[in-house]
Amino acid sequence: MIKSNGVWRAQGISRFQVYAGIAAAVVLAIGVVIALGMGRQRSDLVVFVGDSITEGVASSDPMTLARPGLYQAHVGNSVIVANEGINGITLGSLAGQVESVEHYYRSGRKNVAIIEAGSNDFALGAKAAPLFAILQDYVSRLRNGGWIVGVATVMPRNGLPAAQERERQAFNRMITTGPLRAQGVGILDFDAEHRAGRIQIADGVHPSDAGYAAMSRLDIAFADRALGRTGSASAAGEDGLKP
Repeated sequence: MIKSNGVWRAQGISRFQVYAGIAAAVVLAIGVVIALGMGRQRSDLVVFVGDSITEGVASSDPMTLARPGLYQAHVGNSVIVANEGINGITLGSLAGQVESVEHYYRSGRKNVAIIEAGSNDFALGAKAAPLFAILQDYVSRLRNGGWIVGVATVMPRNGLPAAQERERQAFNRMITTGPLRAQGVGILDFDAEHRAGRIQIADGVHPSDAGYAAMSRLDIAFADRALGRTGSASAAGEDGLKP
């Protein structure tokens, strides 16, 4: 199900995409009630924040095979999962619209945000250091508001000039070796997984279905750990996350 301006419908694309399960109609109905805050107020929440890679562009079914849909399938209806992926958006713009994530927050439950963005910034000429400063400020605002935050590295894209590719790599080094981890931020190193050949790209920018499935392993590891879920790959230390 997809939520657009507060209205639930079976299909469509919007800024606010909340996945309420993919099983029987009665299960979907229960998930909708939960997501609307009319049911179990304490259901934990995971919001995926980012650009078209978060939205699920190039997947054969963005509703179920993008990263948020895959995590919803993993947890069932025990967790509210929201897709805040916006095609074409930059990290700079996301940071300026932090209230689009903050409005999901509810006390009395765990609120988790996974941030994946930056590719469009580098395509537009962004530099690593100022973009990382924007990311730090964005993460700090969310964490100060009670969120558990994970941040993803930026994968390469076709057509990026050499100078911008160097900026992308420098930005990723700031994420993986900078102060974020010491501040309690989870690091999902999608770039390392791509270099290792585990994330397939469909069109030069966006993952294939298999690529999204590989990315989902890191999402599951981080989110399950953040939510205190046991019995997952994260509990076994097989999550691919930076220690």
